[in-house]
Amino acid sequence: MTPDLHALLLDFDGLLADYDHRIHLRQLAEAAQCSSTQVDAALREEGLELAHARGELDGSQLLAALNQRLDSRLQPCDWHAARTAATTVRRDSVALLRQLRPGVQVAILTNNGLLTAPVIEQLLPGIPVLCSAALGVRKPDPAAYLAACAALHGDPVRTLFVDHLFRNVQGARSAGLPADTAHHTQSLRRLLRRRHLL
Repeated sequence: MTPDLHALLLDFDGLLADYDHRIHLRQLAEAAQCSSTQVDAALREEGLELAHARGELDGSQLLAALNQRLDSRLQPCDWHAARTAATTVRRDSVALLRQLRPGVQVAILTNNGLLTAPVIEQLLPGIPVLCSAALGVRKPDPAAYLAACAALHGDPVRTLFVDHLFRNVQGARSAGLPADTAHHTQSLRRLLRRRHLL
């Protein structure tokens, strides 16, 4: 017999929001007074963004490294503004979360770094945000899901994980969580109904 679910752990980008990395780069470039290509090279080619997502660089360290490479003076507010401009919340999908049966705990599990967590919290007020940088491990590593459940004081077998990427779903299943993919509001609604969460 499948245990009743008491928690819902959700991906953010690609499930509850659409993210345009080009807009993020363009906004950062305007603030840094350089080109998007330069920002992209610093973040990706030199591995700064990945190091930030892994928790190897906190927000201040990431911005200091960027500013050194770009000869700029980027501040946390610049990152937050750029990330907000690049993110469009899927309102219909988020509305489903207000329809969940009583007693179901909801949280976000994202591979974003610490600088982005406040943006997600502002866009989805009242929903805890667990980011890979804080947990010290990234999806699809099974340890990421166990760390998230521990942070929520939840039981993995009673925590449903939903992501738009199947590899992340596979990681959650390896950790013992019931997990499935969803790509839009309709598929998320069907999944939540099938799992008796709506």
